[in-house]
Amino acid sequence: MRALLTFSLFVFLVCLIPTDAQAQCARWKQTHQYWQLRTGIGLLPTFAKDHTTSEVPPLSMELRYRPSPRFSLGLLAGGSVSTVTQEHHSSSSLSLRNNFKMVALRAAVHAQRWVKWAPYGGISLAYQHSLVEDVGGAEEEDPTTSLIHYTPRKTGVFYGAFIGTCYQPFPQLEIFGELGYGLSILTLGVGFSW
Repeated sequence: MRALLTFSLFVFLVCLIPTDAQAQCARWKQTHQYWQLRTGIGLLPTFAKDHTTSEVPPLSMELRYRPSPRFSLGLLAGGSVSTVTQEHHSSSSLSLRNNFKMVALRAAVHAQRWVKWAPYGGISLAYQHSLVEDVGGAEEEDPTTSLIHYTPRKTGVFYGAFIGTCYQPFPQLEIFGELGYGLSILTLGVGFSW
């Protein structure tokens, strides 16, 4: 509930920020598109600290609406599949597979300092679903006698922040890089505007 209040307050405050000038906004609306579809691949998954191996790398797709040069609101969905083998010093081991899915509402503020480069940053309110299953490798037959225990967080709402930059070789095409929390810590991708 607290995350939802924080996110709502941020969106409300961003909407109150005036643009530099009405003429600049009108010029932007004539030369830019309102909708954008972006797809990305995670180069550094969120679960990298657990020394996981990616079976399916973090893949995401986002639909964004950009009503002004400084603000955008998007809906992102994505997922990844990773595996890890945990080992105990008594030589017992446990192999796990994590099927992770996420849906996020994202609000971003954009800077318009250069013609083709545009840095941005924002916050996201996300819902995650994580299905962790044992895929074999445990030496003990009885799971109650296993020396390795895990209690995965299966579902939940969380919020995070992100920063990024995009390069537009053509007005309708962009290549972006982003640092954030969610599916991946580092994401690279492309976007198409219309």
